[in-house]
Amino acid sequence: MSDVRFSKRRIIVSAVVSLLAGVAISLGLGRLLYTEESRTVALEFKADIDQLSASIEREVLLNLEILYALKAAVGVMPDMTRARFETLTRKVLDRSPAIQAFAWAPIVERDQLPAFLREQRKTYPEFSVTEAGAEGLSPVRARAEYVPVQYIEPLADNRAALGFDLASEASRRKALTRAGESGEMVATAGIRLVQEPEDQNGFLVFAPLYEFAPGTSGTVADSHQTGFINGVFRVGELVKQAVGSELRTDLLLEVIDRTGDEETVLYRSGRPDAPGWRFADRYRAGQFEIGGRQWSVEAVPSEGLIKERRGLLPIFVSSAGIVLVCVVVGYFLAGARRNAQLSEAKAELERISLTDSLTGLANRRHFDAVLEQEVRRASREKTPLSLVMIDIDHFKEYNDEYGHPAGDQCLVQVAEILGAMIKRPADLVARYGGEEFAIILPDTANPTPIAKAFRNAVLDRGIPHPRSPVADIVTISLGVTTIPPETEVDPGEVVDRADKLLYEAKESGRNRVCGG
Repeated sequence: MSDVRFSKRRIIVSAVVSLLAGVAISLGLGRLLYTEESRTVALEFKADIDQLSASIEREVLLNLEILYALKAAVGVMPDMTRARFETLTRKVLDRSPAIQAFAWAPIVERDQLPAFLREQRKTYPEFSVTEAGAEGLSPVRARAEYVPVQYIEPLADNRAALGFDLASEASRRKALTRAGESGEMVATAGIRLVQEPEDQNGFLVFAPLYEFAPGTSGTVADSHQTGFINGVFRVGELVKQAVGSELRTDLLLEVIDRTGDEETVLYRSGRPDAPGWRFADRYRAGQFEIGGRQWSVEAVPSEGLIKERRGLLPIFVSSAGIVLVCVVVGYFLAGARRNAQLSEAKAELERISLTDSLTGLANRRHFDAVLEQEVRRASREKTPLSLVMIDIDHFKEYNDEYGHPAGDQCLVQVAEILGAMIKRPADLVARYGGEEFAIILPDTANPTPIAKAFRNAVLDRGIPHPRSPVADIVTISLGVTTIPPETEVDPGEVVDRADKLLYEAKESGRNRVCGG
């Protein structure tokens, strides 16, 4: 009897232990799934916002191109009239709801103001030059020069702005000055537009116009500035055109001007004080430049958005595991293995598509993509960019002496040497083709010491090469080029420059660095 009781007790204890172990395992697996799912949801959310940010940047720049084209058209026309200005702008405004208005504003000296007023009152009898005061618009005070709005379209919606002196307000005057001195389009900080919903803003962009004397160089320094083409843009409409149906009500999307020490919300898709926003998950996409100002896109998800992206698998695994521990755990492990295999297969495919199979370095496809990206970044951020092209000297003779398998091992060794020399995450070593390698060095103004270090490192390895006319060991020739800041080039031109310098190094005796 005692044995029976002991057996029952042992079964009960075993059952309790198994149940507790099963519950613990199920809850642990559920928690693990929940954590991994949270990470995946966060990554997907950030990727979505990065894409929205890129769409908004693209849409804003496309609309600024309209103003640039209008500036070019005005620059080749004779004296501006109301009819000409309306003809130039009407069709564009009809097709582009993001543009609230276009305005033409000449520069008027103080002694020219009476004649300017008389001329304007022939068309607009009540025309006057005004500025913003405490009680609204008031007659302009005496200044050395004025920039009044002479023509504006559509006139019906913007008649109050007719005659307004753009130089009478500090922030606009600052933007006007920058545009006039640089010759570039310059944007203002955000301004309140009465046509927009609450908390929505617009911004102005000034494009300067000049007269060039015959025989001059055609630069801003040799010109006489005549005025400005002014575009008024609705940020809310720009976002709507860029994002469209992708803008959800359960996402708080913000466009923020972060120029200097300023921080102005240009657009906000909802009320930040509404309940349900997960401000701890706020994400800021990268900044981009609009007319000399730095914009960024930020987003805050709602509880509903996060819940929508979550699945029921963690709850199901935990609940079902308590009842059927073995079945659920076995099923989950099998599923986890499948998921891991799929992830590994995807990662391997991605690695193969971007990696040279022999050396393990980036392949030509990866190199081309990164170089194009770095050329754009260097142009945008005004930083230098260097490229090193490398060729193993007399590699054909090496293959003839030792055979192609040994040649492959030589390539692997050189690749290992170059890869070990790279320390910064942004630098990239790639096998360009055959026995040729390429190294991208972002934000590097003097790559020559680095290139010499590559050459010396290969020499120090001392790979035998008795058939080389240069040395009895493997040597390399290097062509180095640097694209200075504020230099516009395309990736193919960068490669051509480095390749020509590599050819020069080979023609000059090899085992040397040319360029810098």
